[in-house]
Amino acid sequence: MEVRVRYLSREIARSFGSSGKVETIHFSGNAKYEDILGIFKEKLKRHGEVDEKLMDTFVFICGGRTLLTIKDEVLNSDCDVLVGYADTGG
Repeated sequence: MEVRVRYLSREIARSFGSSGKVETIHFSGNAKYEDILGIFKEKLKRHGEVDEKLMDTFVFICGGRTLLTIKDEVLNSDCDVLVGYADTGG
């Protein structure tokens, strides 16, 4: 299964070690949304960010819902995840 990730800025993408604003993450089996959150946490650690609270800086959205509220649900096969700053407003 593939999940497309869209970072809302290049700075956010760099925080997660991505060279572009769009990337694809591959999963096998019946992954849950919490598995995606785990990958993002590992990406931060691999790229020098070790503060656990740093994840709170970002919001992860799929289908208009934040991943934190649906983390126990099975991953939808057509999921595009948007990653932005949690304090983004309009």
